[in-house]
Amino acid sequence: MNADIIVKSIIFNKKLNKLLLVQRCTKDSVGADTWENAGGSIEDGEVPEEAMRREIREETGITDIIIERVAYVTLVNGKKPYLIIAYLCEALTETVVLSDEHQAYIWADKKKCIELLPKEIIDDFEKNRIFDYLKGEV
Repeated sequence: MNADIIVKSIIFNKKLNKLLLVQRCTKDSVGADTWENAGGSIEDGEVPEEAMRREIREETGITDIIIERVAYVTLVNGKKPYLIIAYLCEALTETVVLSDEHQAYIWADKKKCIELLPKEIIDDFEKNRIFDYLKGEV
């Protein structure tokens, strides 16, 4: 099986004790108006961590970031399967400047994440204990 590789960032801010979520644009051909984590495809010649830094910079304007570790890897089956490498990242800022790909952002606590994110992402977060990074949220 061939699968595309996608990198996603789970960006948390210790000071705010929240995760960053971004909302896809209304006119997006895939996932219009849905909430997600910043990320995207790996470009030729990039390693996943380089792609993650580029995607974070392009989609959120955040450059002051610490990539903590790979949070999890998951395979999404569909017409064309893709492998997601999700990185846990710490933002040292709370300032976000969105690209044209997204129309809104929010620094969200666990309750807001559960309300906004698709069930599949929440299931991955729960399985991989992502919410443990939010003090007092577990």
